[in-house]
Amino acid sequence: MGATLKSLEKGLEIVLEDFNLVGRSPDASIRLVDGGVSRQHATIRRDGQLFWVSDLGSANGSFVNDVAVTTARALRHGDRVQFGTSTFIFDSQDEDRPSSETSNVSTQSLHTIALPVKTVKATLLVGDLRNFTTISAQLSAEEVAAMLREWYAQCEKVLKTRDAIIDKFIGDGVFAYWPGDDISSRVKATEAARILSSPDVSDSPKRKWLKENMNLEVHCHIGLNVGDVALGAMGRGVNTAVGEAVNVTFRIESLTRKLQVPVLAGAPFLNGWEEGLKLYQNAGIHPVKGQPDPVEVYSLIDAPTMSF
Repeated sequence: MGATLKSLEKGLEIVLEDFNLVGRSPDASIRLVDGGVSRQHATIRRDGQLFWVSDLGSANGSFVNDVAVTTARALRHGDRVQFGTSTFIFDSQDEDRPSSETSNVSTQSLHTIALPVKTVKATLLVGDLRNFTTISAQLSAEEVAAMLREWYAQCEKVLKTRDAIIDKFIGDGVFAYWPGDDISSRVKATEAARILSSPDVSDSPKRKWLKENMNLEVHCHIGLNVGDVALGAMGRGVNTAVGEAVNVTFRIESLTRKLQVPVLAGAPFLNGWEEGLKLYQNAGIHPVKGQPDPVEVYSLIDAPTMSF
């Protein structure tokens, strides 16, 4: 399935690739000469049959059907997408759409199987690139796109080979989970966190170039947790995991900056895992945004050291 963005103002039609960087920079793959658009404004990334749009912390935001994009959002045929003052209609070129359907606003025919919503225990992982906005401001759009492509590919390799389900990429972040809270899943999550947070750039050409030529180090922070999540269809063609445990995992990841450690796990992640207590050390109890009670967290022992 292919897809395009059709401009409402200029009659332009942009064919979307598997990865698209939207911005004002001359080397953005979708360049918009628009004062309201940032140099590196947003990304549109294909994952299977879906295209996901993510804002990259732009000054004026990105919008789908007049709703601000705050997390990665799957686009549907006919969606109205806005960057700055530039507005487009997302057109999914699905061969199975009825022939009578026009290219104007309509409902996309998606073939993702809608799973029934059910609550299950899950092992959760949230990763985020440290200082991405600051670093990307020093790079060309082409360099930002290359860095994100490379990091997405690394996440997919590390997570999927350890049986994780990648729920979504969110600009410079990733959310993945393992259905179940068994010890095996927590071991795999710990392995993935250790690898993704490593400063070793020997197998990362773009990050190696940035370090050697611009003295810029791109590190990944990781938050881990275990808890109840609702798994299933949260919208047409979108199967995802949601719940308070997911929100807490994002907050745990944000604590890594305050505590200056690369990997933190919530206390539920270590509950009932005696061997796991040898891999983590208690990092205290801390208040987190949006939670009435503070959370207890543990830092991964011998995790890669970083300059903060």
